[in-house]
Amino acid sequence: TRPIMCESNFVGEGLDRHLQHGEQPEAKPNVEGVPQLEPYWGAGFSFSRGHFVVNIPYDLWLPHVFQGEEINIGIRGFSYGYD
Repeated sequence: TRPIMCESNFVGEGLDRHLQHGEQPEAKPNVEGVPQLEPYWGAGFSFSRGHFVVNIPYDLWLPHVFQGEEINIGIRGFSYGYD
């Protein structure tokens, strides 16, 4: 696993507000041979045992949310001990 932290910022205003991603580091990672903890959770790239979805279900009060679900699930998962 290679830890990649891109420089990301919110740009624009109102309905045009979106994330803009910058460059990723080009240096060789200094950690090898062990799993890496990552600070983010991605809905399209989530591989885990079934207990994660059972313990941290999608928030029923946020129907049809798309932008922001990763932050929501990531924070809730971390607060339940998934790090």
